[in-house]
Order: sequence, then structure tokens, then C-alpha cells
Amino acid sequence: MPSPKAPSSHTPHRPGFTRPDPARPDFQYLEELATAYWYSEVLFSAIELDLFTHIARGQDTLEKLATSARCHPGELKRLMTALETLALVGRFQDHWFNPPATQTFLVSDGPQYMGEFFLYRKYMRPRFQELTEKTGREEAPARTEIRPLFNPDLSYEERNHAYVSAMDTLARQKAVDIARLIQPAGLSGRALDIGGGAGTLLRTLMKETDLSSGLLVDLPEVIDSARRLYPASEDWEGMETRGGDFRSLELDPGFDLIILGNFLHAYGPEEARPLLNKALDLLAPEGMLLIHDYFPDRPGAVPQKGALYDLAMMLNTYNGACHTIAQLTHWLGDRGISDDQIQVLDLPTDSSILLACKDRPCPVTADPWPHRARALGLAQVQPISPDQVVTTPLARTKCQFGCEGFGKNLQCPPRGMDHQQTREMLDSFSRAYLVQGTPPGKDFHNQLLSLEKQAFLEGYHKAFVMGAGPCPICPACPEDGSCRSPHLARPAMEASGIDVYETARALDWDLDVVRDPLGYVKYIGLLLLE
Repeated sequence: MPSPKAPSSHTPHRPGFTRPDPARPDFQYLEELATAYWYSEVLFSAIELDLFTHIARGQDTLEKLATSARCHPGELKRLMTALETLALVGRFQDHWFNPPATQTFLVSDGPQYMGEFFLYRKYMRPRFQELTEKTGREEAPARTEIRPLFNPDLSYEERNHAYVSAMDTLARQKAVDIARLIQPAGLSGRALDIGGGAGTLLRTLMKETDLSSGLLVDLPEVIDSARRLYPASEDWEGMETRGGDFRSLELDPGFDLIILGNFLHAYGPEEARPLLNKALDLLAPEGMLLIHDYFPDRPGAVPQKGALYDLAMMLNTYNGACHTIAQLTHWLGDRGISDDQIQVLDLPTDSSILLACKDRPCPVTADPWPHRARALGLAQVQPISPDQVVTTPLARTKCQFGCEGFGKNLQCPPRGMDHQQTREMLDSFSRAYLVQGTPPGKDFHNQLLSLEKQAFLEGYHKAFVMGAGPCPICPACPEDGSCRSPHLARPAMEASGIDVYETARALDWDLDVVRDPLGYVKYIGLLLLE
């Protein structure tokens, strides 16, 4: 079994809720509370399938795991992706492994196994579903008190209207953020919103941009509900509606903007790809496609949400799936849309948008360095102000009194930069990124060098990286004190007087001393740009 030190293909993320702020209206905090059971059900299913035990016994590939746990490979892969984003499993290439917590507490034949205890929490769940009645009513509510969305006695039209209304409350939260993100695009002309519900995103974009007209396409009953929700004529100024199934509708091409908001995830890849192509065919030259969705491979404000939402699609639709950015980019590439025509932006909440422009580069830009760093295999990347990087003389003192490698590496104390020189260098930069990776150390070092090279070739002539631990380029430094590979050698942060723990805490990163020899090891590096 691969060591728990092996790197994961996703950013390990410890799920949990941010501390609520009573002075701030926080929609996302409430959303995470509302979907908290998604997290627990993923854990319960993994325990019931005994996945962690199968992995511990060497059944660590998807094929082996599906056979030993008697699971459907396709569905199991989606569950494993969710487990990975919750840091309940890790992955090195095609092999899964158990991090320390699951290896210790969730392997059924282990001495500290607690699986039955956690499943007891599942056993308690039905009682919590009675909390409303226990708290506020002496007897079960009458049928008339059930909310319309869940009242089987109501007609399909009324329940559909309740659903459209509920989803529109979400759209109103997201639309303002999306409009802000794409404001630099300078949108104008005609827009098409496919599966747009009550049309809130289209309506908002028409108010915030120079779009002159819009067409909302959705099922006839959804359009009827949209008209009921927004009965005022001014709510439909410049907007038309058309009821029908987009899969069979015939529309005239020439739209400058086409919106696919939470639409493609209702379909599996075999259906979603033709629908994406149909939308592209309707774009005008130099038009823009906007896809708003939950993407399993997109680390955003809530990194695990895409994989969890994918499970929700698996459970609540016929063959729906949350498609990855990688898959969508591949499909777009087959249509001749290159990387410079595509941009992906994260909302401050739990979803993202993909913008794809036809026949021109995407005019909306985002910070590319987190994405590029992750593409190299680095686990976590976050901007940090250079003045937030903490320097202290104690860092080099700890190297002298506590490290058996003291004086043996040309990039480490007593050689190299002291904390004052490092502070002076940091203050000469205006941008920095803290990056996190995993062993082996030489791989982490090479990933940082590749990142620095990309930045240099893009015109950042001062680009510089700092790594973690002794320089790993050569087995040992020459006794004459001359570096054989100065073009590859880079100093470690701690060896240069940086307090890595305090610097990481400035970004709320979890960084703890590894006490277990098989514990999960994190390497921290720094990219400096000017």
C-alpha cells in the first residue's frame, strides 16, 4: 500500500463550517448547514461498504476496490472522488490510500475501529427528523400545513411552481456575483438563457451590462411559473420566453451570449456533450458561452461541493452528473476553442463559472497562478502579501540547534540568507503565493522550479521560489563549498529565517507538527513575483 505521505491528486480539505458572524448575512454558511447530511452520508456509505478496510488490505485500485466491495465501478468512482475531497481517502496515481484518521479509526479489523460508533450516529438520524414536531407541535402537522414543494396532494403544476420559486432564491444570490465577475467582458447584443428557470441570471446581466435583448428557454411549465413569479411587465423588458425542451427546439443562431446555468449537470456525458455543441452552434462570431455549475475538479470557496453535488445528481436524476472542468475543456477543444479562449472563475460561494469565447481570446482574466500551480501537482495555492510572510532570527537558530543536517548543505544555515536579508528581499516584491505540496522532496522542488520557469517565460524576470527542507538536487554538497547546480538550487523558507508555521496561519492553513512516522506530511513553498 502506498505510504500516506504519497501526494493526492486533489487538495486535501478538512471539511467544517466557518465560524458564524452575527453581523454578516452569510448565505454560504446556511447552505453548508442545509447540506451537512451530504457529508455524513458519504462517510456512512464508505463505512457500510467497508471501503477503508478493503484499501488497507491492498484492494487499492478502482477495479480491485469495486470487485472486493461488490460495487458498480462508475458509481464507486464518484463516491471515491467525494471521499477524496473530504480527505477521507487519498490518491497517488491510480492507487487509493487511507490517511491516518481513516486508517486508525475506520479499518474494521484495527484495534481502534470506531465504525460502529459512527453508524450509531446514522441510527440517531430519524429522531432528529422529528425535531420540528418535538419542539413546536403536540401532534403531526395536517396535510395542509406541509409546504407546497413537498405536498403530494398538490398538482404537479403547483409543486413545480414551488420548486421554480425555491431555485430562484438561489439564482438571486448567485446572479449578482456572476455579473460582477464577467463585468470586464463588456457584454452587448443578444443573449440566450438555456434552462434558466425564472430568468434571474439573464435579467440581472441585462441590467448590469449592455445586452440589448434576451431569450429565456425552459420547459413550458417552468416558463409559466416564471411569469407568475415576475408578473410585472418591467421584469420582462427586453426579454422573450420560449417554452420547450432545448434538445429538440430549433433556434436561429447569432447570440452574443449563451448561458448554461446549472443545466448540463442534469445529463450524463453522452447527452451533455451534444447539448454543449448545440449551444456553440448558436453563438455568433466572437460570442461568449457562460457555464455556471458545480465542478468536481474545481477548488473554490467550498472545494468538496462539486463532488458532493455530483452524488446528488447521481441520486436525484436519471443519469445526471457534474462534469469536470477538464472534461468540458476537452469538449471545447475538440470544437477548436483553445485555452486562451477559456476562463474559469470561482464565485465567493460554492460554485464556479466557465467562460468560452468563439473566435477570440477570453476578455475576462483571473489570477492564473493558482491554477498553474495545481496543474503541476501542487496541492494548495493561495495569494499572500509579502509583508504577511513572517521572518524571525529564531528560524535559523532552530536549524542550528535541532537539525542534524546543520552545516551540511550549501543552501542551509550557516550559509544562505539570514532573516534580515530575506526580509529585505521579500519587501522588494509586490506579489507572493504560498504553495503546499507533499513528499518526495525532490518532486516538490522540481514543481516549484517549473512554476518559477513559467513565470519567468511570461515576463516576470524577478520570479523566485523558495522551498522546504535541504536542497535535494545533489546527494551531497561538494566539500570545497561550491554548488554544482546553482541554476537549480533554491533556499528553503525556514533556512532563510521564515517562520513557516506563523506564515501559514495567516492564511488559516492547518499546519501541525507530524508526530506519527506515517503521518501526512505537508511541504510549504513560496513563489515571489514582481
